[in-house]
Amino acid sequence: MPADNSLDILGTKPLAKAVEKVTEKSIDGVGAFFGAICMPAAEEFGLLLRDKVATFRRKNLESIANKSREKINHQKLEPTGDANPLLLRQIIEDASWTEDPSIQSMWAGLLAVASSKRAVADDSLVYTYPLKLLTPFQARLINRIYSDPRCCSVKQPIASHSESVFYPENKLIYSVVDVLKQFPGDLSSIVPIANSTHEKTLSTENDHGIAISRFRPQIEALVTLGLFHEVHFLNHGSNGVRVYPSLKGLDFYMRCLGYSIYPVEAFILTLQHWCQLRGIDPFTYQET
Repeated sequence: MPADNSLDILGTKPLAKAVEKVTEKSIDGVGAFFGAICMPAAEEFGLLLRDKVATFRRKNLESIANKSREKINHQKLEPTGDANPLLLRQIIEDASWTEDPSIQSMWAGLLAVASSKRAVADDSLVYTYPLKLLTPFQARLINRIYSDPRCCSVKQPIASHSESVFYPENKLIYSVVDVLKQFPGDLSSIVPIANSTHEKTLSTENDHGIAISRFRPQIEALVTLGLFHEVHFLNHGSNGVRVYPSLKGLDFYMRCLGYSIYPVEAFILTLQHWCQLRGIDPFTYQET
C-alpha cells in the first residue's frame, strides 16, 4: 500500500498535508479525510462509513469532503486533528442526504471551520439545525442576500439593534424575477399556472404575484428561523420583496462560507474590504 494511503495519514504526518493527500473518489478517502481532522474518532468514522453509507450518500459525502478540503486550503486553515466528532456525525447522518451543491457547500464551510478548532471550543453544532432544514431555494436565497454588496452598506461604528437586526443604507430590494431565479429547477414544476413554462413564468408580469406566492412559505420560514429579520412583500409580492437582514443570518452565512470572524460586526468590515478589492462601493451599488 502506498505510504500516503497508510494509517500514517491519520497521525504521524502534518495534519494539513494529510488533508491535502486524501483520495477524492472512494469511501476510504472520505473516511481518511474525517479521520485526519478528527483523529480520536478516526476508526469509528471509517467503520460507520463502510457499514451505514451506500452509493447515494457516499457520493454526496465525497462532494462535501472535497468542497471542505478546498475551503481549508484556500483559507489556509490549520487542522487541529481534534474537530468536533458530533459535527461529523451530523454530516454523515443529515448532510449526506442532500445532493444540492449549494447546501453541500454550506455543510463544507461548517466542516472547514470545525477542522481548525478543538472540539471543546467548537460551536458548529449551533448551525446544523437551521442548515438541515433548508431547501435548495432557501439556501440560494440566503447566499444571494448576504453576498449582495448592498448588504454591507453599513457605516462605522457598526451598530445593531436590540432585535439583532442591522440596516444597510443601500436597501435590499429584489425583483420577482430575481427571487424566482433562486429556484434551481424548472419553475413550471412548482408554480401553479396552467400551460406555463419556466421562461413564460419569468417574463409574464401578470403572473408574478402568483409565482412569488408559491415561494412565500419558504421565504417566511427564513424569518421564523431568524436568518432574516423581516421580509416585506411589495404590493403583495408583485413588485418584489424587501429583505431586512439579521446578525444571526449574517453569522450563519459567514460560518457556512468557512469563516469565523468575531464579533460578527467585524465580518461586515470584511465584506466591505472584499467589495473594495472588486472595485465596488456597497453604498452606491445597484443591480444591473
